Formats: sequence, C-alpha cells, structure tokens
Amino acid sequence: MEFPPDGSVRAVVLAAGDGGRLGAHTARTPKPLVPVDGRPIISYTLDALRQAGVREAAVVLGYRGVQVRDALLRESHGLRLDYAWNAEFHRGASLSLRAARSCVGMAPFLMVMADHMLSPGIIRRLLAAWRPNSPSLVATDAAPWHAAYVDEATRVAIDPRTGLVTAIGKHIQRWDALDTGAFLFSPSVWPAVEAAPADCELGEIYARLVETRQLAAVDVTGESWYDIDTEEDLAAAGEMLAAGGAA
Repeated sequence: MEFPPDGSVRAVVLAAGDGGRLGAHTARTPKPLVPVDGRPIISYTLDALRQAGVREAAVVLGYRGVQVRDALLRESHGLRLDYAWNAEFHRGASLSLRAARSCVGMAPFLMVMADHMLSPGIIRRLLAAWRPNSPSLVATDAAPWHAAYVDEATRVAIDPRTGLVTAIGKHIQRWDALDTGAFLFSPSVWPAVEAAPADCELGEIYARLVETRQLAAVDVTGESWYDIDTEEDLAAAGEMLAAGGAA
C-alpha cells in the first residue's frame, strides 16, 4: 500500500505508560512531560516528526493523560494532533497500539515512543526506505553501545541478504543492531496484533511479524537517539543534547 497522494504519513506516538522506573520524577508528572535540558521529553519526539515532514500524529494517552493532552494543546509543535486513550496503561503496551487503530485505519503509519528521543534523520530514513507492498520497517542502529545500555535495549538480528529481521527481543544472544524505537508499519501489522494476546508487550507483536517475514530493518547508524527509562538515562540524554545529538 502506498502513502496518501500528498506523500504524507500519519504517526502514532505511544505516551500512555506511567514511567515508574523514573521514581519521583513521575509521581506527579507524566513521563512524556519530564524535562530534559528544560524541555519535555515528548517535545523532542514531536519535533523530530515535524522536521522529517510528518504533518499529523495520534498520541496515545494513559497515565495522567489529561496533563499531557493539555500541555500539547498549548504547543502543538507544528503537527495536527489527535488523541487516543488507553485506560489500561498499567498493562501491556499492545493495548496502546490497539487503541491507535481507529486513528490510522488501513494506511501505513509511523510508530514512535514518547520516551525515545530521536533525530529527524531516523524518521527520514524510514520514509525513504518505504516501497509499495513493503513489509513493516524498524529503524536499527549497529553502532557500538556500552554494555549497560545494550543490557536494557531491544536487540535485532538481521538477514544480510534480504534485510529481513530474523529475531527481535531484549535477550536474544546473536544480534546485529539495536531497535531505536521507530517503526513504519504496513497494514500487515494488524493481523499480527490480532494473533498476539490482547494484553502483551509489543515484542510479542514484533515476533509475529518476524515469523511471517513482515519486518525489515532500516539502518540508521550514525543518527542520534536515546531511550529514557531511568534517572541515569535522563542524565545521559541531557549529555547527548549538549553534544549536539537528537535535537
């Protein structure tokens, strides 16, 4: 399936989680609004989408979702934003993806995480790699990362001949790159969603795409990104920004 006639594609931003691993930072502030270098984490995500040419995004809200929505209503970041709600945000992230289904229909769509700071180049590379009848795409980074970060990251094994993902998960032993948290899904993602348990982590859905040869890797090595889960991650993301990355 191709993009709409104007070449645009809608994004889905998953922003429902409670960010419990950030401790006191999220006791009264939803994780997407926790500041990094004086700006909410989600601001960097939305700016990257806009700078890559995306015009519309659906933000999936859950924990303190009204706070997030109200903050975004005050500053839309140049995107037309819609909202979907996941009242069961304390359960598996698959429920957030299911909540977004009515926002995207049967068109291809980007999916990014509100707590992954991404450079616009990652989004651009995904969009440039898309072809009609393409499998779903995941942006992967083959750069060397320190061991502590790799232990937390989602790993990806890739067939060098076809570019198809052969395995994806946090604990696979043989892998080629890390998952940056940015995807461009074809409509084939929805059968994978239906085949997975209703309440599961996204990795179960990715695994079903892998089983059906419907997930390919797009190399974005050299672009900056950071997945923020802990206080240490907050500090590291701030250092990345100071060094000129992801902004």
